[in-house]
Amino acid sequence: MQSDFTLPPTKSGRSQIVFPPPWHYGVTYISAHVKFEKESANQLLPNFLTTDGEGWIYIAEFISTSDYNWDYMYQDPDLVQYMEGAIGLKVNFEDKNYLYFPFMWVDKDWALIRGWIDGYPKKIAKITMTKLHPLLPKYNKPQQGTKLGGYVTRGGGIMLRLQIQLKEKTESLPIKNFGPFLNIRRYPTRGDEEEDLYEITSRIRETSNYGEIWKGEANIELGGYVNDEVNILKLEETYAGYYYTLYFKVTNTNLVKKLTLKEIISK
Repeated sequence: MQSDFTLPPTKSGRSQIVFPPPWHYGVTYISAHVKFEKESANQLLPNFLTTDGEGWIYIAEFISTSDYNWDYMYQDPDLVQYMEGAIGLKVNFEDKNYLYFPFMWVDKDWALIRGWIDGYPKKIAKITMTKLHPLLPKYNKPQQGTKLGGYVTRGGGIMLRLQIQLKEKTESLPIKNFGPFLNIRRYPTRGDEEEDLYEITSRIRETSNYGEIWKGEANIELGGYVNDEVNILKLEETYAGYYYTLYFKVTNTNLVKKLTLKEIISK
């Protein structure tokens, strides 16, 4: 095992907050395919990205571990479970479409740090969603008419509230047309001879296996907070809501391009 993948470095590596990849994810999602007003969505992007406003919103329950800490599944489940909420946009970078998340929230510190390593803009929040149980009446499995909901709150603000009602099974998700992931790793300068740097990266899912995918109607409320500009977004249309489960494995994050602050300002 690489003993110093993240801080704090020790000889054994057992104290580091995030263990090296490969990382495994088992996820349950409620989500919505939406269209934001184009002008409002572009206000949330850096100069080198543009969007037509097509978006993806989700709240999800994650079970996730590295190849190096499978034992955490029973030693401390809190270190392999977290909640996540996000708002994504289909963006264009150098004439190619990508999926970019201007907002993402989690409820665990290690999930936040792992996200920042890959360029996701995660912040700590309270996140909850409907859970199903195989023996629970009405809520034992996804089916026609099932209503599911969740929300994300941070500080004194509600970031988003999402509710869906399932209608039918479907074979795929519209997010597949957004393109690969695009993330931004930001390295601010701390010295006169250095330059502020942006790394444009794309996270690669080595394996993806979907469970059942259900489609239905969605209802969305967007909020915001003093340093979460969700309120800028204007929801133009809600196409559909979705419930699905997914397993994926991540080993690599590819560097797409490096940009200095000077290059970005000149764009």
